[in-house]
Amino acid sequence: MRVRRIYCILMMLPLLSSVAVVSTSFDRYVYASDGESITVHFIDVGQGDSIFIDTSGLDVLVDGGSRTAGDTVVEYLNNLSVVKIDLVVATHMDADHIGGLIAVLSSTIQVDEVPTNDQTHDSKTYEDFMALAKTHPVKAAQRGDTYILTQNVNLTILNPVQPLEFDDQNENSVAMRLQIGGSSFLLMGDTEASAESSILQSGLEIDSDVLKVGHHGSRYSTTEAFLNAVSPSIAVISAGEDNQFGHPHQETLDKLLGRGINVYATYQSGTIVMSANSSCGKERVLHILQKIEKQI
Repeated sequence: MRVRRIYCILMMLPLLSSVAVVSTSFDRYVYASDGESITVHFIDVGQGDSIFIDTSGLDVLVDGGSRTAGDTVVEYLNNLSVVKIDLVVATHMDADHIGGLIAVLSSTIQVDEVPTNDQTHDSKTYEDFMALAKTHPVKAAQRGDTYILTQNVNLTILNPVQPLEFDDQNENSVAMRLQIGGSSFLLMGDTEASAESSILQSGLEIDSDVLKVGHHGSRYSTTEAFLNAVSPSIAVISAGEDNQFGHPHQETLDKLLGRGINVYATYQSGTIVMSANSSCGKERVLHILQKIEKQI
């Protein structure tokens, strides 16, 4: 599996006013030596999403890709020596998000809680997932809920509201903001314009250093107003190479690149790993990834 890493450097480099590309090598990186380091893994599951948040306290898995990606996710977690996941979040009930969670929930990895968007779905994948999920505490994710992962790290639910605001699975996706000291990640599931507007109207804080782009870079997500509010310096797109939906759509890439946002994609870089430190701000982030340099 191809893996690329982003690290936050605290002690060995001066403050940076812009992004510096320091290496494209897998094994040349420097760990932060001060504060608490949190690692976020955007696992390459092809056309789908799977994100693992590794902390010194509670660990979180967000989605698992499709059913065919389940073994990939379990193997990846095993390689990290993961034996317990505190939260397994199912952002919504589409097969390319919950299918791989069936393998995770069937594995020897201990799972403490399964937050979901609490929306049903008419599919065998949904039935199989829920049968396993219900062997654990299942909680309806709700806007404003906050999980304290460590003393310096929290995860806040931005979407959905309960009762659900929309009929569409994508719009009811669980969206979350991960706060790590002065750094932040916005994980948007498959939310589209209506959910983005609802989040904006909620008044919750959404400005973030890293944006996991909604709905695999679909043209129906990532509105101008939403981008203005988030103001990310980095965007991550999880999508399969040459997928049948054409994700990411050109309109979304144009919006991101036109703003000077550094865009990384699993279909191009493979699994993407970022490390943020609780003492670190975005001006201290270095990138060692291949990024999308032009409108492709």
